[in-house]
Amino acid sequence: MYALREAFRGMIRTPYMTLLSIVTITVTLTVLGAFGVATLFAHGALNKVRKSEEINVYLKDSMTDGDMLALDAVIAAMTEVESTRILSKEDARKEFEKMFGPDLLATIDENPLPRTIVVTMAEGFTTSDDLDTVASRIMHSNGVESVEYGREWMSKLDLVFVLFIIGETALVLLAVAACTLVISNTISMTVLARKDTIEIMRLVGATDGFIRRPFYVEGLVQGLLSGTATFGILYGVWRWLLHVAPDIDAYIYMFALPRQLVLSNEFLIAFIIPIGGFLGLIGSFTAVRRIF
Repeated sequence: MYALREAFRGMIRTPYMTLLSIVTITVTLTVLGAFGVATLFAHGALNKVRKSEEINVYLKDSMTDGDMLALDAVIAAMTEVESTRILSKEDARKEFEKMFGPDLLATIDENPLPRTIVVTMAEGFTTSDDLDTVASRIMHSNGVESVEYGREWMSKLDLVFVLFIIGETALVLLAVAACTLVISNTISMTVLARKDTIEIMRLVGATDGFIRRPFYVEGLVQGLLSGTATFGILYGVWRWLLHVAPDIDAYIYMFALPRQLVLSNEFLIAFIIPIGGFLGLIGSFTAVRRIF
């Protein structure tokens, strides 16, 4: 109780610094929280795009149906593969006409399109390296004419994903550093303002741990207040978005997000409160340890 009481007294002694600290941390946490939600949606969209990429295995006309079924079974048994489906020459023709129209093949008497095994990758094996590995293994099979997939654009997608992760990590580290610095400076001002009191407490036998405890609690309280304010802002924005965009199922499908995760997003946002408290504790710890 003593540490909590002294923490609030310290905040009252420096009201402007305390308010500035809380506002600054709230803004930083709000940006961090908003970016976290955006990251969730971006990851879902990227994973959906990756999941949609399939490997097309084009077979030679000389390959028998029995060999084709055997190869299909071998491919389907691969760890990286979720499922396969076989397109006959007629099926391939229909797929081609859906994409490019019937005119291109109308003047050709014989169907030039090969039989195809379409390979869908399993969850967790959707990077360009995984696709390359599976495609290379299939290419060495007998009766395979060629193996095709969007190699170039998948490599670019992987690069975008890596750059996104780097940017996300940099922003998180920057936000953590900003919160820690702001709280550290505020607590430092409080410590300096109470320098005489601290010296008197030491003279009467108070330990450093006893003296430091109220400052730790002050940083924790500032962080929790900032986290609570951030939660209020993000939750308000989230409820507003649900109000203006009630057709949330469309967004769930678009970004390939678990429905339960989206609908319980307010509980995820609430994690910003303990995060704020933790950063406040780290900031106060840094300030106190630096001074005495």
